[in-house]
Amino acid sequence: MVPAARLHVSRRVLAVATGLVVVVAAVIVAITATGSSQAPAVHWTLAWGDDFNGAAGAAPAGWKFDTGQGIFGDGDVATLTNIPGNVGLVGAGGGVHITAVGQGQSWTSARIQTDSSSFAAPAGGEMMVTASIRQPDPAGGLGYWPAFWMVGPGTWPETGEIDIMEGVNGTSQHSGTLHCGNLSQHNPDGSTGPCHEYTGLTSGLLPCSGCQTGYHVYTVIIDRRNPAAQQIRWYLDGHLFYTVKESQVGAQAWTQAVDHGFSIILDLAVGGKYPDNSCHCTTPASQTTSGAAMTVRYVRVYRGMPS
Repeated sequence: MVPAARLHVSRRVLAVATGLVVVVAAVIVAITATGSSQAPAVHWTLAWGDDFNGAAGAAPAGWKFDTGQGIFGDGDVATLTNIPGNVGLVGAGGGVHITAVGQGQSWTSARIQTDSSSFAAPAGGEMMVTASIRQPDPAGGLGYWPAFWMVGPGTWPETGEIDIMEGVNGTSQHSGTLHCGNLSQHNPDGSTGPCHEYTGLTSGLLPCSGCQTGYHVYTVIIDRRNPAAQQIRWYLDGHLFYTVKESQVGAQAWTQAVDHGFSIILDLAVGGKYPDNSCHCTTPASQTTSGAAMTVRYVRVYRGMPS
């Protein structure tokens, strides 16, 4: 493990609600494996955050609902709604839950997306996006697909998608993925483009002990400190588990996919390509249990510049 980068917390960060103490602690952990040992220390400041405070069942402010069924291209079967039975604030203590409800092939769930699509890593610096999440814990989890991710404006996959956390089928696993490039350049392995779509450049599913029964911190850092050697790093509870470098996809594809603003998305899909491919079956199944939720305590975006 490389030496920890220094963390400088601004007065503005310290002035945020007391719950942020936990967030700052998580951020300190999350940068213990940041970058090269030759890279300069980073001064982090809070750019944006949401503790999801408010009355139980209320809609989260600053987020929009993506609604409909079968329109997002990932094969999920759930109709995404904005109703309290599928999405709403937890209430006391903060947080938001997204709940999958249904049976057979008839399900409802929800997807929320930030109103802002301007979350970007500064040239010469870094952006950290982090959240504390408890994955769903259904008795029968086939088809459950919780996700915390970012998407760039424009055409997919050219303008980028960064999956910070995905879990499937209630198996106590997680993965991180970058989608980029194109769908027209065919590779020998049957994929397309420099990011090998549709799978993308991915860590694959990794063990995530306790991630369905407790909160864990999922983090991604876009590192633009070295313009000739940019990279994206993924962390679980502060431990680095995956890295993608600009050199793996080429400068043009990287710039189109990474060097711009993103919006942040939280969703709980049911069925679709990822859970189906993981189990080599069709999901959801007759034993899939209704009513489990992904619960998010907070989402934070930090801006980092060399100090």
